[in-house]
Amino acid sequence: MRILITGASGEIGAPLIARLKERQHEVHAMSRLERPECNGSVRWIRADICDPKSLERACRCEPQVVIHMAAATHSARTVNYYDVNVQGTSNLIDALSNVTPSRFIYMSTRAIGYPGGAYAESKEKAEQVVRRSGLQWTILRPAEVYGSGGNDPILSLASDLRRRRFVPILGDGSHKLCPVLAEDVAEALIGAVEFVPESNMTYVLAGPQDFTYLELVRELERLQGLPRRTQVRVPITVAKILISGLALLGVGRFVPDQITRLLLDKSNDSSAAKRDLQFEPKSLKYSLPVLLRRDAAL
Repeated sequence: MRILITGASGEIGAPLIARLKERQHEVHAMSRLERPECNGSVRWIRADICDPKSLERACRCEPQVVIHMAAATHSARTVNYYDVNVQGTSNLIDALSNVTPSRFIYMSTRAIGYPGGAYAESKEKAEQVVRRSGLQWTILRPAEVYGSGGNDPILSLASDLRRRRFVPILGDGSHKLCPVLAEDVAEALIGAVEFVPESNMTYVLAGPQDFTYLELVRELERLQGLPRRTQVRVPITVAKILISGLALLGVGRFVPDQITRLLLDKSNDSSAAKRDLQFEPKSLKYSLPVLLRRDAAL
């Protein structure tokens, strides 16, 4: 099957492409970066989701399935979320007007809508664009993805716990997270491509454990054999001010809307994905030691 992937160089791209290659699919991978034009069964296409002309060129491969993962996820400028996530999705659908793939798979987020901040609201608007497109679509809403390298929130927290004797806790630490392994999200995407569930469905992809932030910290300490770190409670208002100030200076790994995104009440019901996509998420207890050994070997 001929498959076009946007955001192919992102956190899910590598495990997804590896699985598609194993299954003998013809992969056309979009990236804004220079890549070898052709690497085995993967053909890289230099294109930008915000550049309609480059999207028209990318869509000349006449994909049978489109997997749209390109997104702005951490931006200090809220307009970037609209430009990339909403307008970029609209640009891609317009570029497909003469192609009509059999399936359009959109990678969204379970942190969706108001009051989750600019990112969450942009993803909700992008979903609306997909639903109105007239294409046969599938929307996936992953939880907090880890195990992909790069900007990995779970492995970053695990590293912080190893290096420091204290850990900042936002508010009372009761906000919920359901970490999901990048490889498991890639497997769900394979399910969306190959098992062809009923079209126009939305699926949550959450990990098997629903942690409060405090519970997650304790689990990461336990899995790494660490003594309990001193917890430093940071009021939500103070955290917002600090992160906004750092963002203005262009420093720090957080952006202001991440706080409202974290605090947003989210669904953790992955039963439909397990039924239709053969989604079988691995526990943090299983996957973290594997990831830590992998990183230590690099």
